[in-house]
Amino acid sequence: MDAKMPAFCNVLPVRTVHSIPLLSWLVAPAVSHFVVRRWLVLGYLALLTGLFWLSNGSLYTKVFYALVAFPALLALIQNPRRLGVLVREPLLLAFLAFSAWLLISLTWSGTDNDPEGLAKRPLYVFMLFASSALIILEDRELFLRVFRAGAVLATVAALVNLFLYFMEPPPDWRLVGAGALRNPLLTSHVFGMFCAYWIAVWLARDARQDWLPILFCLPILAALMATGSRTPLMALALMSLWMLIMVPRRAAYLVAAGIIVVVASFLAFPELLLQRGVSFRPQLWTDALHQVGQHLWIGTGYDSSFTFQAEGLGTMRDPHNVELAVVLELGLVGLLLWLLMYGFGLWRCLSQRKQPGFQIASAMLIYGIGAGLTEGSSFLSRPNESWFLIWIPLSLVAALSISQRALDKR
Repeated sequence: MDAKMPAFCNVLPVRTVHSIPLLSWLVAPAVSHFVVRRWLVLGYLALLTGLFWLSNGSLYTKVFYALVAFPALLALIQNPRRLGVLVREPLLLAFLAFSAWLLISLTWSGTDNDPEGLAKRPLYVFMLFASSALIILEDRELFLRVFRAGAVLATVAALVNLFLYFMEPPPDWRLVGAGALRNPLLTSHVFGMFCAYWIAVWLARDARQDWLPILFCLPILAALMATGSRTPLMALALMSLWMLIMVPRRAAYLVAAGIIVVVASFLAFPELLLQRGVSFRPQLWTDALHQVGQHLWIGTGYDSSFTFQAEGLGTMRDPHNVELAVVLELGLVGLLLWLLMYGFGLWRCLSQRKQPGFQIASAMLIYGIGAGLTEGSSFLSRPNESWFLIWIPLSLVAALSISQRALDKR
């Protein structure tokens, strides 16, 4: 951040500034440095890794409020010009439009939850966007190092969880995870994002240290397999195909290796891929699409409840598709704004595809899109596992885009 005091302070008489102690404190360069480079950095690292070491999701949310949301707000108050930089980012503008429509939908939503509490959720996500941008505008390399530190700690967490898993195997042999991790599927969301990160780092970096990303990726991939979820495998396959566009030569090796592994696994252990079939997804989606037609344009309102029927499965409340959840609650208007947000992000990554940062961010974004095709309905919530599929990758793309735009103006 700019170490100088904002311009409006320069025109005030000295005695006026000293007569407002709070204003003097807020504009102090040392405070700005501490908030962004220490407080926010610690908070961002806690956001990336907190589910591994905090005891429950409620505590994870409180840590986000204290270490990410509040210091980000404080940093924006300290330097309001940064807010102007943020809202010029097309991806973030699309998010604000999506959030506005979501808030309007509360007027016809049949939710049983407190509308005031639901209305705060877009603000939490905006603070994530703000925190990412504030750190990267202060120091781009610092931001990337923090993300890498989180990925390294995820590898450590994977090793610990695998040790606990083999020491005391669960009855169904599906890894749940320690800390605030709640079930195998949600655990796969978190480990899956970090697995996508390390694979993308391997694809993006030079050949002299190829072994490092692979070394860090293997424990996470093992933990991912131990969850028993097939969704991450499909998402990783989709990500690999996307990377053929971003880094064609190296991604071709990845796709070829993936095909060999899948064919070998199918020939050796066909039951691993076939025993659970398609898990009733087509039936759930058919029922969900039928309900979409009843409120096609505006949906039933944010946080509305649904039930879906699948023969042999009974009643479900989750459509197991993020985009279906969006169109059910917010209609085609909400879905178009949702797709616009992703469209801006992917277009920015394509336009900057020669840069490793955008290559890595796009891989994580595509991974999240792929995982959301067969799982998830909580598209806008308090900080939880779904953020690793949606909002953390999107905020990374937005932060890189804002940083690149600032660099281009120099």
